[in-house]
Amino acid sequence: MAKILTGAEVNGIISECRADGSLTEYTEGAESFIQTPPALGQGWGRHIELRPGLTLSVIDITKHQTHVYKIRQHSPSMPLTFNYYLSGGCQINNDGLSSEEEIAGKSYLYRVPNTAELETYPAGKRICWFQIRVALELIHGFCDRIHELPTALRNTLEHPENTILYHPSRITPAQRQILQQILEWPYQGIARQLYLEGKVLELLALHFNQVIIGSPQRSAPIKARDVDRIYEARDILTQNAINPPSLAELARRVHLNELKLTQGFKQVFDTTVFGYLYNYRMEQACQLLHTGSLNIQEVARSVGYTSRSSFVAAFKKKFKVAPSIYLKKSG
Repeated sequence: MAKILTGAEVNGIISECRADGSLTEYTEGAESFIQTPPALGQGWGRHIELRPGLTLSVIDITKHQTHVYKIRQHSPSMPLTFNYYLSGGCQINNDGLSSEEEIAGKSYLYRVPNTAELETYPAGKRICWFQIRVALELIHGFCDRIHELPTALRNTLEHPENTILYHPSRITPAQRQILQQILEWPYQGIARQLYLEGKVLELLALHFNQVIIGSPQRSAPIKARDVDRIYEARDILTQNAINPPSLAELARRVHLNELKLTQGFKQVFDTTVFGYLYNYRMEQACQLLHTGSLNIQEVARSVGYTSRSSFVAAFKKKFKVAPSIYLKKSG
């Protein structure tokens, strides 16, 4: 069982690393960056104040231990907060809400002033998490059409001292695209600041629109016999990972049409058909590299890549590290 660290213990390890000079971090203007100490995990965190009252934080980390953070009381003036999880998640126990599990593929709009909270982040799972915090006065400054918002959100803005808001929803494709663009963290200096502020405001616009019109309709539930066919398709895909069938051929082999197959994969595995294949190939590649018996070209061929450069690019996209570096660490 993985060790559990409290927030105070995590901060203590970070302080020790800072004191002995082993912590990689910097602050440049309104932006700060910190590399996760090896004792805690692998990853990093960035934080930037885009303008007064508007901040963006991005965390990409795999923790070695379960981390538990205790918030004695959220500030009565806490900002409106938007969380987006591209991967991973956490368990939230807030005394103003029921216990909530925040998961990958979903966003969470919330404001829970004057409440205590316990946040639990599991060990061994990569979490890629975006947080945007917006001061309430900034929301009022953006527009004078607060009355158009749904009741729960409007009450939070008009009566912030005694209203709790917690609104989960699915991350839409348009939102995901912006999150990926933010994750690239392009440009430098003022160009970066302007770019990121523009993307964050675009994301907020999409989120408010989603709240106003309601979340996109979910696909109809999958019939039990079709779930079995989705799993059968998964097995065919993984057994033929080196030379996978086309989408049309895979659908034909499990007696589904292509639409039902793609929708089914999304509902059962929360990814696309070939997104699942990509993840499977990368996990297989990790295992092969870990054995140390094959070189990178051989691993690439073993998981279905004829081009070494394509394999390297795919591996770096998934794990944020080149396979050559992973091979050295595994050796």
